[in-house]
Amino acid sequence: MKIAIVGAGGVGGYIGAKLIKAHTNHQIGFIARGEHLKKIQTQGLKIIEDTQEFKIVPSFATDNPKDLGIFDIVIFCTKSYDLKNAADILKNNIDENTYILPLLNGVDHDLTLKEIFPKSKILNGCVYILSNIKEPGVIRKYANTFYLIFGSRFIKKENLQFLKELFDAADLKNKLTDKIVFETWRKYLFIASFALLTSYYKKPMGWVVENRKEELTEILNEIVSLANKKGIPLNEENIKNVLKQAQNIPFDSKTSMQLDFERGKKSEIEALGGYLVKESQKLNTKTPLIEKIYEKLKA
Repeated sequence: MKIAIVGAGGVGGYIGAKLIKAHTNHQIGFIARGEHLKKIQTQGLKIIEDTQEFKIVPSFATDNPKDLGIFDIVIFCTKSYDLKNAADILKNNIDENTYILPLLNGVDHDLTLKEIFPKSKILNGCVYILSNIKEPGVIRKYANTFYLIFGSRFIKKENLQFLKELFDAADLKNKLTDKIVFETWRKYLFIASFALLTSYYKKPMGWVVENRKEELTEILNEIVSLANKKGIPLNEENIKNVLKQAQNIPFDSKTSMQLDFERGKKSEIEALGGYLVKESQKLNTKTPLIEKIYEKLKA
């Protein structure tokens, strides 16, 4: 198979490297850009994981895939605001037989891709991982954290078993589910609440848990209420799991949105805040704290 990983950052770089290492019989490579791409093209991609490290050389690495033909699988690991542009770059590489899996912060990215590629095989997914680009050409993965959940609201679960086997063989812990909408919202509950509060207070996740637990709980409840209005069965147990999960993350951990604000970079405020505000207004659900923080951060 010919497989493209779009975005070679902490998520895409790690997943792609593991797939390349395990599947030498497939053509697997990256659609990336900038200095990171140049390093991958000339020196390969290095992964540092706990006390181990390894380097891979992809079948291709480019910012212009027009001559690479049709891909069998495309995995989008871009920032949420880059998804449409990235999809546009790959329009000549995707047909009705291409399986497309977005692994982005936020929800409903499968619906966005279905509008762009209505005849293709659209999935959705989420991934739990702590990783980032340490320097161009190098991905650093932290702790023993990796869990990929994927599925589709358009394709039967049994027809995606081959993709699970692909991840299994690459030692990428994963779960194929027929409840992918619920699973993406379950992760969204965690990442959106912490992204908003860490960015707003300019403090790490541990500080938020210790000093702003009441506000954290309020935001979690607002997200759950909105999800329920949309027919997604998040509940009090999911809120408890978020608070429990947060206890196991290093105190000084920062969300990617917080880091983007600190570095003066474009952030995912619309995917992790604006989406909630717009949906709550559309469905006449109250999210006052989310709206307050969103407006402050947007300003």
